[in-house]
Amino acid sequence: MKKLIHIAVAFTSAITLAAGSPAPTTLSPLTPLAQKAEFDHTHAGLTAVYDVALSGGLIDYAGLRAKPQALDAYLAQLARTTPAQHATWTRDQRFAFWINAYNAFTIQLIRDEGPVKSIKDLGGFFSSPWEKKFIPMPAFDPEKKNKKITLDEIEHELLRPVFKDARVHAAINCASMGCPPLRATAFSAEGLNEQLEDQVGVWLSDPTRNQVSPSGGKIRVSKIFDWFKEDFGKKDEAVAKWIAAHVKDDAVRAALRAAAKDIDVKYLDYDWKVNAQNGKR
Repeated sequence: MKKLIHIAVAFTSAITLAAGSPAPTTLSPLTPLAQKAEFDHTHAGLTAVYDVALSGGLIDYAGLRAKPQALDAYLAQLARTTPAQHATWTRDQRFAFWINAYNAFTIQLIRDEGPVKSIKDLGGFFSSPWEKKFIPMPAFDPEKKNKKITLDEIEHELLRPVFKDARVHAAINCASMGCPPLRATAFSAEGLNEQLEDQVGVWLSDPTRNQVSPSGGKIRVSKIFDWFKEDFGKKDEAVAKWIAAHVKDDAVRAALRAAAKDIDVKYLDYDWKVNAQNGKR
C-alpha cells in the first residue's frame, strides 16, 4: 500500500510540474504544521462582545445565552494562554489580560448559571461565587495544584498583589449595580494608564456609587474603599487624598485636599442587584 501511495504522489507531482505550476512545499519532520497564533493584545474579541451585549454599563445576559459564540471564542483565547507565553509580555499586557479575564469570566458565570437577581444567589452557605473553580486556566493555579481557578484567585493572587495599583478596583466588575460600571471597550496595554484613569474618574463622578464632594467634613463612598482599605492607604486621610488624585472635578479635588486631614469617610450601601439590562437577566 505504501509503495502505491508513493507512486501516486510522484505521478501527481510530475503532472503538476509539467503544467508549469510550482512544486509543492515539502515539510520537514521538524516543521510544525501550524504556528501558535499570537495573542491579540487589543482584546478585540471582548470588545466585540461588549458591542452587542453592553449598554450603559449593563449586560444583556439573555442575549449572550441565546448567542454564546462570541464570548466563548474570547474565553477560549484566554484559556489557551500558557505561562511561558504570559512571561514574555509587558507589565501592561499582563495587567490588561487579567482585568479583562476577570470581567469576561464573571459575565460567563452569570450567563451560564443565571438568570439570577444577584451574583450572590449563586453562592452556597459555605461558599461564594468568587470561590467557584470554573475558570479553565489550571496552569495559572496559585496553589500549583493544576486545578481550575477562581475569580477570587484572579483578583487577590494575580491582580492586586502583583500590580499594586488600586485603580484595578474601578476596572473589574462583579456583575453588580454597586460595582464600577464596565467600560464600553476592553482594556488593552496600549493606553492602559489613560484607560484606568478615565475609568476611576467615571466611577468617582457617579453619585450613586460615590459622593466625594466634602459636606460637613464628610464624604460618602463605595464600600470598596472599606473592603480594600489597605489598597487605598488605610486611613480616612489617605482615602481622601487618593480620591483627590483621581477625581475629574478640579473644585472637588481642591476641597478634598483642603479637608483631607480631618475628613470623615462614610460608606454607601452596596447594591448587589445583577448588572443586567431591563428584562435581560
